[in-house]
Amino acid sequence: MRGRPFSLVAVVLLAVLTAGVSPIRASVLVWSSGPADAEAGGTGVTRAVQVATSTGRQGAYYLPRGHESRVLPLLVFFHGTGGKGSLAILRLQALAEQEGFIVLAPDSVSVSGVWMVGQHPGDTTADHRHVMACVREVMAAPGVRVDPGRVLAAGFSVGGSGAAYLATHETVFTALAVLHGHVIPSAMGPRRPRTWLSAGDRDRVRTVEYTRSVAEHLRQEGFPGVELRVFRVDHTLQEEELAALVDWWLGPPTRRETR
Repeated sequence: MRGRPFSLVAVVLLAVLTAGVSPIRASVLVWSSGPADAEAGGTGVTRAVQVATSTGRQGAYYLPRGHESRVLPLLVFFHGTGGKGSLAILRLQALAEQEGFIVLAPDSVSVSGVWMVGQHPGDTTADHRHVMACVREVMAAPGVRVDPGRVLAAGFSVGGSGAAYLATHETVFTALAVLHGHVIPSAMGPRRPRTWLSAGDRDRVRTVEYTRSVAEHLRQEGFPGVELRVFRVDHTLQEEELAALVDWWLGPPTRRETR
């Protein structure tokens, strides 16, 4: 699987707590540049979402070639600190095209790229509302048919908590992935989707030991089938990890062909 490389610059953010929500802090993800519309390359198409946050941020989604004739899985990706959905799509569109799924990458409301999650189960934040508005927009797009049994919320680094927050509150999500990220236990809702956790053996931002503790906590909280994987990387996402995540989510290629 081929994707565009990207680099990661670790920073520490001291965000100001706002009433009723907790800011997530982590590292900045710098994505490589690329074409805004893949249609010209004979593949699928990238579109900006039309719904916007109060800060003017939006997000983007990618529809693989021939999506009109297929029912497709949907991956909702939560970027890291400093990220934008449109930049995340550049990294993920080749994988989505090859493996045949739709990828949506909303922007966080914060212009600094952090995500706000509720401090208690049931809390609703502006990020929560924006992500779900983006999901509804993609599902209502002409020619789009989403497989309701294969909708994944996946977050990298700081985005991991955003993904966990939404996936445990919203019934649309059937799976959760936290990639080199963290979760806030008090923010999780009542739902218990099957869950993937991954870390790098050289990651000093989200260590293997921390990720193992999260996996154990989720198992104790009743999450079924928690998958924990460790890769030979630092605080970055490599093709091997992304390929393994898709195989876990959708099943190996031979199984996918029978769906």
